[in-house]
Amino acid sequence: METYIVTIYAKEDHASDVQEYYQDLQNMYEEAPGFISRKIFRAKTGAMEQAVKATYSKEELANTPEEDHDHGEHFVMIEEWESIQDRINFGRSMSKEHHLKVIPYLLPNHSHEFYEAI
Repeated sequence: METYIVTIYAKEDHASDVQEYYQDLQNMYEEAPGFISRKIFRAKTGAMEQAVKATYSKEELANTPEEDHDHGEHFVMIEEWESIQDRINFGRSMSKEHHLKVIPYLLPNHSHEFYEAI
């Protein structure tokens, strides 16, 4: 079994569009040879910041300024496939036009790779 993880940032005003796009792909995944499972996670944007601000004093926060980062909604998708080639074949089976449907809603920062448990 192979684990494939994708991380993306949706533009702040398009997170629902991105969520819908990836959810609508589920039937294609389920029909793909070698597909095992997939989970989609959407960040609870601001939840961590609120919890930190509620927990730490203003003095403590002043000593550890937050670094700048992408200002969109973060998504993580974890897929399981029988083989790396099965995932590659699935990606190739989708038309370029299909991929282009979501591109306008995404920020440039993203990652996609196969992982192993440690």
